[in-house]
Amino acid sequence: MHKLRTNTLIVLALIISFGVVAQESEDIMERVEDALKSSSSKELTKHLHSKLEIRLDGERKEYSKNQAEIMLKQFFQQNPATGFEFIHEGDNDSGGILYAIGTYTSSSGKHRVVVRAKKYAKKYKVYRLEFSKER
Repeated sequence: MHKLRTNTLIVLALIISFGVVAQESEDIMERVEDALKSSSSKELTKHLHSKLEIRLDGERKEYSKNQAEIMLKQFFQQNPATGFEFIHEGDNDSGGILYAIGTYTSSSGKHRVVVRAKKYAKKYKVYRLEFSKER
């Protein structure tokens, strides 16, 4: 009876921990989506890793978090969002990397956006952002 109770507690703990991980992974993509919808570099920066890669129309550069905020602010000022939505979200088989693909719409056109995040010190952070102008 005692062993059954112990096993039940272990199973419940595992279920709860998987739920927390799933919730956390959903939360970051929801927050990133909200930041992109509002063209908010400040809100988006809250979810960036200290160093990240940003691709803008084929040009790839590494940025610190502070540099990225400045670059994103310029992009958003030039292309304020009229809409944004993720059209696909997923993770790799091991569950360590999350990704989402969406469409960023502004008066200057549409950009395909790819966001990639992984866990750093128990929190998901964005380590790569890609903006590709749709032709």
